[in-house]
Amino acid sequence: MDKQIRDRYFLTITIGVVSIPLFTNSDMYAAAFEPVAFNKIPSAIIDSEDDKYEFTADYSLDFGGQTKIEHDDNALLASNMKLDKDDNTLSLKVKCDSNDICDDSLSPTDITVYLVDRGYKDGQIARTSIPQLELQKNDCGSQSLEDCAHFNFHIPDDILTKKYKLVVDMVFDEAEWMFINPVRIMN
Repeated sequence: MDKQIRDRYFLTITIGVVSIPLFTNSDMYAAAFEPVAFNKIPSAIIDSEDDKYEFTADYSLDFGGQTKIEHDDNALLASNMKLDKDDNTLSLKVKCDSNDICDDSLSPTDITVYLVDRGYKDGQIARTSIPQLELQKNDCGSQSLEDCAHFNFHIPDDILTKKYKLVVDMVFDEAEWMFINPVRIMN
């Protein structure tokens, strides 16, 4: 790329040891961040009275400048997940290992657990606004990821017993992690 063009449209800011490329056109600047690597995102755990289900993030979205969406083709699924409408012990938590970003350096704004119709493709769920049935939303305030992602939820009594997709949506200031897993709601 021609140096004049590069200097006109690209600027890099270094903060501590992190360099952030900025793209500019005239006087507008937009930061370009990479989505968090999937090996740094903790697993989601759904506990029920009958079983414990662990699954990993399918999508990592970054909203700095232009939205960037990464998909993990190797995401771990709990493909046999079954949740009973009468189970009042359903809960969400995260499982962090030594590689994961679970400390106070990245605090979510909110975490939501919801159901969507199984007919929607995972990519549609991550990229567009689709009809959903919210099961529980936790506004995080200044809580850490582990603290905010530890809460109970329940399945509404009047929901149809059939197959859905369960989504755990973790929203941060400039990013979002989506965990999408097939689930069968039982009676």
